[in-house]
Amino acid sequence: MELSYNLDAAFTQWVVKEGHLGEPFVVVDVGVQRGEHARWHQLGDYLIVHGFDPIQAAVDELRERNAARRNRHYHCMAAGAADEERPFYFNAANPTSSSMYPHGDSRFDTVARQERRMVQVRRLDTLYAEGVLPRADFLKVDVEGFEKDVFAGARDLLAAGVLGVETESNFGISPTYPKGHFATLHELLLQHRLLVFDIGFNRIPRASFQRALERSGHVAISDEDSVGKPAKVDVLFCRDPIDEADRPENYRTPQETLDLEALLKLIIVYELHGLNDIAVDTVERFADRLKGRLDIELATGLLADPHCRPAPLRRFLRNARRSLRRRLRALKGTAG
Repeated sequence: MELSYNLDAAFTQWVVKEGHLGEPFVVVDVGVQRGEHARWHQLGDYLIVHGFDPIQAAVDELRERNAARRNRHYHCMAAGAADEERPFYFNAANPTSSSMYPHGDSRFDTVARQERRMVQVRRLDTLYAEGVLPRADFLKVDVEGFEKDVFAGARDLLAAGVLGVETESNFGISPTYPKGHFATLHELLLQHRLLVFDIGFNRIPRASFQRALERSGHVAISDEDSVGKPAKVDVLFCRDPIDEADRPENYRTPQETLDLEALLKLIIVYELHGLNDIAVDTVERFADRLKGRLDIELATGLLADPHCRPAPLRRFLRNARRSLRRRLRALKGTAG
């Protein structure tokens, strides 16, 4: 269900190598337990990460692993709508399913094993106002149902210039999300001109169906894409400068026009997520503004990659081989 990952983002690698970015690229990762996604590492020394997780062991491991990197900052706390302490339900059997909400057993045969802990919660806006967080370019949120609270506590940070958001969601309803989880987050992010640009999801068959299969002599479903309605959903939201320029009447919330640096970073976000068609369209549309910084023909050539979305394994492996060959050529050139 992971969003597409362009592991050979030639345009981004070129921008980094040639020093075309005028400032760092800041990623804020809420629910960073296993570390930020590898796609961002193509930004090299331009990347600054601020990661948040209330599990001390996970944060300690990330700090140790990145001790030599001054541009990686991992904070042992949760993000939410208020500065407070509140219970956190740690699942030792599956730490990634730990949540600010207690989880009961479900119709999918998942059994909750939880340890109640008190953790520190901070609003991202508070940390931004205090200077702990810089202005962010990208915000990722994966907090097992607590997403609404995170975004409610990050309105100022979002308004300051966030270009893209990745969040986990679902299509369910609950007392916390009476309009639906996805609909609630969509409404919150639309206020900051962030539109849906990509979706990935899995399917989980109900346990009663699995038991019926086994009783009938069939093998239970083991994959997460063939049977069942959409379960967990990963959603990418981004600014769309072309739509904003062409259809300003569509947007109720005023927002500053993206400057040159923001346009360049947004093109990078598109490419790193395999949205090269949108990246090319953006380069061509704003060529007059970008040509002072970039070779437009070279930029569009690098972005014109038909394998930018390596979803099937065969295409992914082919892209990996291309990336490895390119890096080997670069190493040989350096040695020469």
